Amino acid sequence: MKSDFDVIISGAGPAGCTAALALGSSGLSVALIEKERFPREKVCGDAIPAYVPKVLGTIDPSFRAALEEIEDKQPVSICRYVAPDRTALDIAFRENGMVCRRPVFDSFLLKLASGLDNLTIFTGKLIKNIRTGSKGVAVSTGNGEEITARLLIGCDGSTGVSKRILAPSIHEPSEGSVAVRAYFSGIKDNPHETLEFHFLKDLLPGYFWIFPLPGNEFNAGIGMPSAIVTSRKLNLRDTMMKIIETDPVIGLRFSGASMKGNIKGYYLPLFTRKRKISGERFMLCGDAASLVNPATGAGIGQAMQSGRYAGWQAAECFRKNDFSDEFMKSYDLTLYGKLWRSNRNYMIIRNLVLKNPAVLNLASRAGNSNRYIRKALAEKL
Repeated sequence: MKSDFDVIISGAGPAGCTAALALGSSGLSVALIEKERFPREKVCGDAIPAYVPKVLGTIDPSFRAALEEIEDKQPVSICRYVAPDRTALDIAFRENGMVCRRPVFDSFLLKLASGLDNLTIFTGKLIKNIRTGSKGVAVSTGNGEEITARLLIGCDGSTGVSKRILAPSIHEPSEGSVAVRAYFSGIKDNPHETLEFHFLKDLLPGYFWIFPLPGNEFNAGIGMPSAIVTSRKLNLRDTMMKIIETDPVIGLRFSGASMKGNIKGYYLPLFTRKRKISGERFMLCGDAASLVNPATGAGIGQAMQSGRYAGWQAAECFRKNDFSDEFMKSYDLTLYGKLWRSNRNYMIIRNLVLKNPAVLNLASRAGNSNRYIRKALAEKL
């Protein structure tokens, strides 16, 4: 099998597949390397923002049309914020988002990418090492193979080899968040097509979520900053079960529910500051670039945006025959130019609103009484 390519993409999640799609018409030979075999489970909240179809559509309108044909997804039209005093504020999305289990969504993206003539997909191959030099990049897999290219796009997550070797100081664990989630059926009193965020006083600035799935099933979980989990010595699985069993409101809704499988946890590398996410012959995307929303924990949309920009930047590198650290800065500038302002606003919300129960209560009541506030909030979703 071919072992020398123009571009290597490590990781076939949303960022990696989107990067591959963005390179589909480039004429470049691309290797997409993934350690798992699909369909594979990915611990996540499963919520996909409304702008994701647009991201695919800017690459190729047929990709957006294909996404809209997925049947195993739940449309969502409302985001409900429940303040510590249990005041609920419903904000209507300008465009519907969706909730789709990650094995379904990720397999869809990989299948979409597999139709590209210039792409070779390697699944079940763990990258053990990456070497960069003046002429290119070489990755070594777990079974002793070596695959080479002139450029690498790292999309293999917050603990992946790309970040660990190419940008080891990009992120501190204390800058992240920890989350646990499980699947349920039989939850009661569910609002129609609604993402629910419950800001319980003892969880702030974290929250308890309930997201609807097809077939009257739900993704429910807790997300909290890792520094707080550590300082309070919390076991989030135990905390989640305690809420489900004893909370006077949530407990009633879960009283007849059945959990499907186990509670599973994961780490979220938060977008808390600008970082150097590229260098000579490489770029980092998605969780490898620490792009998770610091207030909501959302990461799929930012991952796909970063993959798209990385693919476009890679094509430009070959057009200019320039893979230098200086030329790669265009990727950082483009990505942060598109994402940083909105992310900075979410950081302000996290630091000034989500940590303060009184402010959350006031914001919820104000939003319910003032349609202009609701409209302003809707524009941020």
